[in-house]
Amino acid sequence: MKRLLLVIPDDLKRAVLAALAAAEGLEVISTSSSLQALTQLERNPPDLILCDDQPGDLSAREFYEIVRSEAVTGCTPLLLVTDQPLPWLDPLCDLSASHDRTSLELLDLLGASIHHKHDPFGLSAPGPVADEVQMSGTLELMSMFDLLSSLCQVQKTGRIVLKIGPNQALLYLLDGEVRHVEYKGLFGHEALIRILIATELAPASTFSITVTLNLLFQQLPPTVTLPTSRLLLEMAVQLDHLRTRPSRSVLSR
Repeated sequence: MKRLLLVIPDDLKRAVLAALAAAEGLEVISTSSSLQALTQLERNPPDLILCDDQPGDLSAREFYEIVRSEAVTGCTPLLLVTDQPLPWLDPLCDLSASHDRTSLELLDLLGASIHHKHDPFGLSAPGPVADEVQMSGTLELMSMFDLLSSLCQVQKTGRIVLKIGPNQALLYLLDGEVRHVEYKGLFGHEALIRILIATELAPASTFSITVTLNLLFQQLPPTVTLPTSRLLLEMAVQLDHLRTRPSRSVLSR
């Protein structure tokens, strides 16, 4: 089992990443500060490191240089979440990703990096099969509102991944109730409303739905606490306002 060291000061974001990483079969060591993380390097050497660019206590560069100076983590794949170009990162074993990326995207990047490290030419046997997609398509014929309404009606448990332009959006449903939403660095209710608006303006956005085990929801913190029936009502109001507006500048608000 691969060990992931999370150094994320935001409690909610860290908890979401830890839950999703554990569901992917990773052993997770989670901390809110860089000094706490450094105490784990020799005690529990990680196979992967995911760090925010403001890890607390130390600057991102100070933390990075200490990690790279340790023999056990000198070449450990490290993903730094930042919106700034950082020329001191080593392209051979370091990655960077913006804060707009979803938790799923960050974990996928780390997974790809460790596979490439151990098998740079792709000669090994393929890894675990990806989750089976139950349904996929575009939102041209079925709007985001209609899709969510139908999934809630049949009390679906699963994950919805949306591709809206260059951005990914992520939703988790448990028995038809929306439990977690991410989009462009936002979580919960606000992220859901932004998804609704964005997909209405970009109907060619794609979606895929996969099965998710109920066990995940024992760890995944709920970022949406309103009943889905209430959310759908709010979404219907937002949709009505959007469709009656002559201007499409609502996304810039």
